[in-house]
Amino acid sequence: MIRALPRILIAAACLAGLPAVAQTLTVTITDVHSSTGKILASLCDDPAAQFPGGCMTAMAMADATEGTTTVVFENLKPGSYAFQAFHDEDGDMMPNIPPEGYAFGNNASFPPSFKRAAITVASDTTAEVRMNYLEQFGSVAPAQIDKGAPAPAGVTKTIVRDNGLLGAFYLPEGSGKRPALLILGGSEGGLGASSGVGLSFTKQGYAVLALAYFMEDGLPQSLENIPLEYFDKAVAWLKQQPGVDANAIGVIGGSRGSEAALLLASRDPSIKAVMAFAPSGVVWQGLNFANPMNMGPAWTVDGKALPFVTPDGMKYRPGAPMKPMFDAALATEKRTTVDIPVERINAPILLISGAEDALWPSHDMAEAIMKRLSAANFAHAYKHLSYEGAGHMVFIGDPAGASAQSMAKAPPNPVLGGTGAAGLAAWTQNWPLTLAFFDNALKDTH
Repeated sequence: MIRALPRILIAAACLAGLPAVAQTLTVTITDVHSSTGKILASLCDDPAAQFPGGCMTAMAMADATEGTTTVVFENLKPGSYAFQAFHDEDGDMMPNIPPEGYAFGNNASFPPSFKRAAITVASDTTAEVRMNYLEQFGSVAPAQIDKGAPAPAGVTKTIVRDNGLLGAFYLPEGSGKRPALLILGGSEGGLGASSGVGLSFTKQGYAVLALAYFMEDGLPQSLENIPLEYFDKAVAWLKQQPGVDANAIGVIGGSRGSEAALLLASRDPSIKAVMAFAPSGVVWQGLNFANPMNMGPAWTVDGKALPFVTPDGMKYRPGAPMKPMFDAALATEKRTTVDIPVERINAPILLISGAEDALWPSHDMAEAIMKRLSAANFAHAYKHLSYEGAGHMVFIGDPAGASAQSMAKAPPNPVLGGTGAAGLAAWTQNWPLTLAFFDNALKDTH
């Protein structure tokens, strides 16, 4: 139940010309099933932004308390705020659903709209929501229900369930064949991030296949034992689409998805351009937050695991940068069998990193890729765009949208690193450079 001053009093204050006074929102979260980890919550004041998503006007955090946990947002301007929260039991500052719980304002069901999850703050306000858990790990999670971002005007969207694939295919309207991009998200799984990035390219005339490879219904529920042949099938599917130029296909991967993108391109000479942001040049262990003490390989070929590096778990600290785990592992790894063979790629390569990436050492790994390409006298163009002050979220596509502006105003995230201002500066510069990279490789070849 939400308690606030009657609207007539607020109207009277406005008519009297009184300035808006900063308010406090206190949210009581019930049905928290353990005292492990923290409850992370955020507010979004932009009805035009994607919700749930990256819009974080204000953030709050509290130690999880079994039963009931309270989070408090201070210094809020009067207005309407969509509320979202999750139970960060494993301390990685990311929602891993399942098994972690989630909650929305007014107990809105998934997928919520801004309006359904919005709490009106007119004075100091209190609200109550319930934490939800998907008890069975194989159950359909919110990230699984959402099958990609909605298509913008002038673009048709098709959900792909063909030959074991699961993705969202976006095709700009019009005749003729278009260059196409295969876009792969990172450790968040699902289609949310990859489809969001993909929409920026559809507005520039690209067909896009945003591909889920885990954490979706019918796919592995963890980033473990993902066959690289799965991505081969996705490229083959793209080539068969009537509106796609089969000779102009590129691939984009971010974070863990950069491994898949670079590995795919090293195996498939028909790929004509590769972009990797917050990248890795080595193969890392898989991810399974439900069984963190016994995680398997991330990738397989012909049913056999690719050799991988295991992050140094002794360096892990809840809520702190995770980069030391990866730095320590790389310092002791001989890196003879775990390096991604980027020199085999038959296409130009663009790398983008943030110098302040706190999640993993993407800048250093990108530089290692550059050195490997140079040593191999790589036959194609290759470039590394690095941004001082930027963190893990170094590329989002077109930065002109409302979500980007909201993300730029969000407080620093100690796990992701960087600042909102530096992130916005990076996005503003790297978006046109990325477009020029793909236009040159995929559009200017006929």
